[in-house]
Amino acid sequence: MSLIKKLIKKTLKVLKNIWHYAWSVVGHFMLKGIQDKMIIIGVTGTKGKSTVINMLSFVLKKLEIGYASHSTIETSNNSGSTLNTQKMTMPGRWTLPMFFKEAYKKGAKIGIIEATSSGLNQFRGDAFNFDIVAITNLQKEHIEIHGGFDNYKKAKGRLFELLTKYNHKFIDNKKIDKTSIVNFDDEHSKYYLDFKADKKYVVSLNESKNSTKINILNLNLIKPDNLLIDTTGIHFNFEDVHFDVNLYGTFNVYNIMITLAILKSLKLDMNKIAEVLKDYKGAQGRMEFVKTKTNKNVVVDYAHTPDSLKAVLITLKEMGFKKIISIVGACGGSRDKWKRPEMGKIANQLSDYTIITNEDPYDEDPHKIMNAIYAGMENKEKARIVADRIEAIQKGIDMLSGDEEVLIITGKGSEKVIMVKSGTGGSVKKDYIGDYEVAWKYLEKSKE
Repeated sequence: MSLIKKLIKKTLKVLKNIWHYAWSVVGHFMLKGIQDKMIIIGVTGTKGKSTVINMLSFVLKKLEIGYASHSTIETSNNSGSTLNTQKMTMPGRWTLPMFFKEAYKKGAKIGIIEATSSGLNQFRGDAFNFDIVAITNLQKEHIEIHGGFDNYKKAKGRLFELLTKYNHKFIDNKKIDKTSIVNFDDEHSKYYLDFKADKKYVVSLNESKNSTKINILNLNLIKPDNLLIDTTGIHFNFEDVHFDVNLYGTFNVYNIMITLAILKSLKLDMNKIAEVLKDYKGAQGRMEFVKTKTNKNVVVDYAHTPDSLKAVLITLKEMGFKKIISIVGACGGSRDKWKRPEMGKIANQLSDYTIITNEDPYDEDPHKIMNAIYAGMENKEKARIVADRIEAIQKGIDMLSGDEEVLIITGKGSEKVIMVKSGTGGSVKKDYIGDYEVAWKYLEKSKE
């Protein structure tokens, strides 16, 4: 690239950042006098953040505490929820400030934002005076977009920078602490704990309250006691209160504990929270079992990274399923091309059979994406490509023959659109009824 082209590219990037930052200033002005009366919570991380926000929203709604939340899955408040069909978790310009401004008018006292690395990089969080920030974990994702893993890590760190960007709030004459919550078992936890905060909570399944690391750093440990994970869910004690939660897998233990850390920082009653969580069924499209009266087990999960795919497949094995059939795909649009063969490798190793299908090709040839996944498989006899997603799901269901077998459909979760190439070379949204709906209809039809 010539020096002139590099200069032009750099100048355009600077101008673009100025544009994004200008909108954050507008957003902050729009919220003037409002967010000083609201607790603003930001949740980031590679996986689990939507589940944390969904669980948090569920508890607040059941306890009749005014709230509003915006996540990958949905927008939600005490009146109900609306599925997010925008393919954008953290929208820019005035969208988020207006959402919370309207929510405040309807009685919201708590605002919850799912903060993405791209959104944070584009100053979309700068409009908000955050009081509580949390990170679920950090794994390899969005490497091309950010120009390397370290930049991705730093982008997530912007949420922790924003925690102390604005002054403390005084709500009902009480000073609101600036609180950070970090998964201490994640290898990148130290980076996020180095940011300033009045209180720092850490979630861990490995550390103890007597840990030297915990005490030296003056951290507040959030850890489950007497933890049991079985086919009925996750069971544990926390602060002398017993919890039974209808979720599965170790990865969901972390999601639960991060949620409890946020609720603890809000000074809510753990006994009431435990009672409410007995009725929690999980977030839509996250380890969600398709409910029909057939004996066939079908699960829908958003797993779209190698680590998340591995976690859900291991969880299904731990639940005792003797045969696992997986449906996998990968995003196009030059997103994380490195992960395609990795997804294939993991699915091939941990599944008895894998169907590779179309996910969100954007402006790429979907067959190149599917072939890249297939190329990562060592035992190619245990896999095949079925380009049509609906047909792939139906074929996967047809392969099930008993209640000890399971089909896991990954990649889209609750999404109701597929991003495909447009006639002009870009990409457009194509309506899609959803993985859960496709599976449910086919299962119901099979009963006839």
